[in-house]
Amino acid sequence: MTAPPATPSAPSAASPPAGDRPRDLFGLYKPVFQDWWDGLTDAANDHTNPQRGPLARLRRLGIYDSPTGPLPDVATALSEGAFQHLYKAVRGRQPRAEEGGKRLSDDQEESLVVVAATLAHVRGHRPGRTAALLGGPEDGPPRLLAEARFLRLMRVETAAELMDQARRLVALLGREAPVGDLGASLFLWRVLPKVRRDWARSYYGLDLAGHGAAKPGPIPPSQDAPEPGAA
Repeated sequence: MTAPPATPSAPSAASPPAGDRPRDLFGLYKPVFQDWWDGLTDAANDHTNPQRGPLARLRRLGIYDSPTGPLPDVATALSEGAFQHLYKAVRGRQPRAEEGGKRLSDDQEESLVVVAATLAHVRGHRPGRTAALLGGPEDGPPRLLAEARFLRLMRVETAAELMDQARRLVALLGREAPVGDLGASLFLWRVLPKVRRDWARSYYGLDLAGHGAAKPGPIPPSQDAPEPGAA
């Protein structure tokens, strides 16, 4: 007697249907950060009318000492309309298995503050990969980011450490950076090991994509309104 065909098993609650599994988290979030920054800085009109107030407040987002150690100031960030807009955009792109239908996780919120505070310091978008602009082959032009500092970046474990390092990177790049690439990298830095490996390949020139771009020149004159308390 022929046995009846087996009935396909339903996917478990912990495993979303195959169509819901993101194949490329980096590619999923990259345009979200690019579009948010474009709107905030009025990129479509050559940055003629950036939202100076929100940008200044995002740049001032800091780190506070919590009982568990230094953390990005998520509470202050959540009070800022520009951050709320980014929060909703990122939440809307969450894979269903991670979304939960409510909010981002605590770690994601902290990483999102790192992204918002860092991208607020960027004045101009440039193509390529952030790590490629910071490094390059050993026999090439001098690297913008010294290898010792790059290795410290690779060992970053907390959002507070990443926030401090990321702002330094933007300064080294003359405040011109690949916005979507940088934003997605920072958001996924502590949860997706592939991001650090990709950065290492690009920094050392093993992945040549992005190395054809010229190194950034002098920092352009600021179009930002003076920040309170700034020298």
